Amino acid sequence: MTTKTKTLTSLLIGALLAVAASAYADESRIQVAMEDGKTRAQFSVGGSQCVLVDDQIRCSRAAK
Repeated sequence: MTTKTKTLTSLLIGALLAVAASAYADESRIQVAMEDGKTRAQFSVGGSQCVLVDDQIRCSRAAK
C-alpha cells in the first residue's frame, strides 16, 4: 500500500469508529492527530480507552 492509501484507510476506519462509538460514548470525544506521519485517533468506548494507530486498534480498561 502507498502512504496515501494507508492514510485514507486510517481516516476511513477512524470515521467508521466515530460513527459506531457515538452510540456508546456520546459524552466523550474522538481526538485525531498526526504523530510521526501516522494518523492517531483516541476515543472511549464503554469503560475502555482506545487508540487507533497504523490501522490497529488497541483498547485498555480506563483507570478509575
